[in-house]
Amino acid sequence: MTGGFHADESNVNPATNAGVGPGRMQGWLSQLDKIGDSRFFLLIAVPLLVLYLATATWSLPYHIDAFTNVLSSWKLGTDGTFVLDDHVQLTGTEYYGFVALVVPAGESAASQYPPGTAVLAAPLYAIWPQEAQIARFSSKVRPDVAPVEALRPPIGPAAITASLTVATAIGLLGVTFRRLGGGSLMALIAAYVAGLGTSAWSVAADQLWQHGPGMMWIALALVLSERHTIAPGFAFGAAVLTRPPTAVIAAATGLYCTWKERSLRPILGVGVGALVGLALFLTYNNHVFDSLSISAGYGTNIAEQALSGDVIAYAKNIFLGAFSATRGFLMWSPFLLVLIPGLRAAWRPAPSWVRGSALGGLVYLLVQYKANRFSGGGGFFTYRYPLEALTAAAPLLYLSFREWVAPRELATRPLGAMSSLSGVAHGLGAIL
Repeated sequence: MTGGFHADESNVNPATNAGVGPGRMQGWLSQLDKIGDSRFFLLIAVPLLVLYLATATWSLPYHIDAFTNVLSSWKLGTDGTFVLDDHVQLTGTEYYGFVALVVPAGESAASQYPPGTAVLAAPLYAIWPQEAQIARFSSKVRPDVAPVEALRPPIGPAAITASLTVATAIGLLGVTFRRLGGGSLMALIAAYVAGLGTSAWSVAADQLWQHGPGMMWIALALVLSERHTIAPGFAFGAAVLTRPPTAVIAAATGLYCTWKERSLRPILGVGVGALVGLALFLTYNNHVFDSLSISAGYGTNIAEQALSGDVIAYAKNIFLGAFSATRGFLMWSPFLLVLIPGLRAAWRPAPSWVRGSALGGLVYLLVQYKANRFSGGGGFFTYRYPLEALTAAAPLLYLSFREWVAPRELATRPLGAMSSLSGVAHGLGAIL
């Protein structure tokens, strides 16, 4: 990011300033357009971080997926290892998915998840003054399973990491939006809608999932894509180390840019960094699980589901992922329904990297719904699988706002109403 970059006012849509009168508001807007990228980023990320920290989960109960990341983050930060030798008792079949997703690793145990999230949270665990305590875990869902005692690390570093990564992701998206034109106010509004009207707030910023870090690395790749060739690849590589399926977003971005620009530079630039991330992930698997398989910690279920030929089940999974009353991302972030009709208008002025990342986000989501059940499990508010896909598609969705919604009063009013409804819903989810 360069602090001295200013939005290109030649691209400002007149509809952006509709209703803005003279005086203080006009002066504030003028100052907003003059500030650099760094200050604009902080204008978005800092208020969101404060809100996220206030509504994050700081104590038990904690979702088993996120608690698994807590265990590996704590162990890496305090002992410098991913091996969970204090939690071997959790690898038994009766406890898998009961306390955490801990699996056998050699003669010990480890998280089934990739190491990217743990690497981000580990520095805070290294300096956190509170020690891990022995806790007794029991299950309301499985009363037949005897309670188990295990070390419970403090949750504070996890809450901070989750909130910080999501706030950073949304701040980076805001900078990306402003660089695409339309004015600073439009970019600011769009960023806050993304940060408050999606499960970025109610899920990713609430607990230490992989989603917050994954969103952050994808958003960093996007903001770098406008001006760099190689740097975005390393951001994508960090996303792969965090959530391996995001490799398809990197691949789609590089391939599309190479095709449109008739140059190998985009795919080579993105590919180098993404392959570094993949190589680090495979090295981790070899070290911890003694396997170079990309699914070493996950077992065979996901691969079997991905290779299944049941087309009807797949179509149902996709439909429910979008429209389910409990997990449908179009139901719980309904402002997206207003933006979808404008995607065609957005496509025409979209740079190659915007198109490529949006296509990659779509493929990523289709891969997720092929390999996993649409719900992503239980114990959290609304949806989580679409978060990385929505991050990758965010610049194209923003252009839909700029090109199609903003000039049409009949579209701006529903968008405002749907955005407000989305924010209220996810706010209640985050608080309650």
